[in-house]
Amino acid sequence: MIFEDDEIIEEDVKVSINKLVISDKKPIIIRNMEDYGEIFFTIENTVLYCYSEFDFNINDHEVIKTYNSLLKDFDNQKENTLASEISKSVKAFLIMRRKNGKRDYTYGELTSCVSFLIKIAKNHKSPDGLGYIKWIRSFLEGNMPESIDEIVEYMFQNEI
Repeated sequence: MIFEDDEIIEEDVKVSINKLVISDKKPIIIRNMEDYGEIFFTIENTVLYCYSEFDFNINDHEVIKTYNSLLKDFDNQKENTLASEISKSVKAFLIMRRKNGKRDYTYGELTSCVSFLIKIAKNHKSPDGLGYIKWIRSFLEGNMPESIDEIVEYMFQNEI
């Protein structure tokens, strides 16, 4: 990995994920999403970006399939797919953490976060196939329902 200042180039993210995390593969129980918020943000922001900006033809099913693919192999994803974009984003994030002297995550922490996102995605599936993607957008735009009435209204509009 060679980078100057804060710039990360394509070559930097071609490194194996194993070089960017501690090799401990033991899964963890995520009790508080805030503890791994940066990982969740990196992954979900990439999903929304690919959906919105790259016009990837994705839906909730494809996102879940992508997450499962990343659990099997974080490195060898077909180029220009959602999985490869998430992999590159996560690697860039891990490189910047290391550069800034922050602790490395374990492989188990990373895969536990992806597994947790699979559960969330399944919970937000909708008939139009975009419930989870809409949930990500609402969250990242700061438009989360807060009251019981708002939550019920959100669910009727987006997930039922």
